[in-house]
Amino acid sequence: METAAIPDLNEALTGLLRKYEVDVTDPWRLEDRRSADEVPSDRLTLLVGCCIEVDLPERMIPLRPWRNERRFQELKNLVEKQTITPLLMCRFACITDGETLPLSAALYREFDLVEWLGGAPIATVYAAIDGEHAANAIVRLANDVVCSVEAGTTLPAGTPMHDRHELIARRGVASDRVVDTQVPQSSVYVWSDSSADEFTDTDAELPELDSDSVALVRAAYDALSRPGSREELRREHKRLRQLVTLAYESDRQRQRLCVEGSPS
Repeated sequence: METAAIPDLNEALTGLLRKYEVDVTDPWRLEDRRSADEVPSDRLTLLVGCCIEVDLPERMIPLRPWRNERRFQELKNLVEKQTITPLLMCRFACITDGETLPLSAALYREFDLVEWLGGAPIATVYAAIDGEHAANAIVRLANDVVCSVEAGTTLPAGTPMHDRHELIARRGVASDRVVDTQVPQSSVYVWSDSSADEFTDTDAELPELDSDSVALVRAAYDALSRPGSREELRREHKRLRQLVTLAYESDRQRQRLCVEGSPS
């Protein structure tokens, strides 16, 4: 499913801010950027794409929209409420066409999900990477949870991302996909003589947007309505980019590497 056009996302975000009477004093705009070059200095730039730079200009805010997806929030609740406990292992996979999400960006996303769902920062990384085509990483969190992360960019151009996230605990297993399925399921399927359509509404306030677009708008709304979170987003972005760099260095050295400041 394709993400809505940027103007549509900005319009939806404006409507949400107006509905809840959120007063944003700084000019802002959602933008899809892969680089920090020529970033306007007179407004906040909320990133739709995963920017490649480690250090971003002060008024560029990197978003983590996946944290606003319902499936990941439900997994987070299962861990925090100890429905599955204690968490021992995670198995994550993310395969893209390489256009909307390059390999480094896929690792960035999965590393953030590993830490967020696992409840602790990454302490060590061991990775094997095949150019910009595939990566397989084993990471250990500071709480000793072990996670495997598979990422690839081998899908045909224009193919939606395929991913799966599984949490394994001593008591219980949880996944964001239905058992034995490889692709996401839609809520409603409509067939006609000439076409087949799928529909999945995930947000009653943003029914015109697909799930990816909803997550982006919600992430941007959080950043604008909570100004104190912006510096944290920038700080976490820098750390996640460093984790991705460490994964590539691990592949180069062919050994497990420790994250600076973490126990080995």
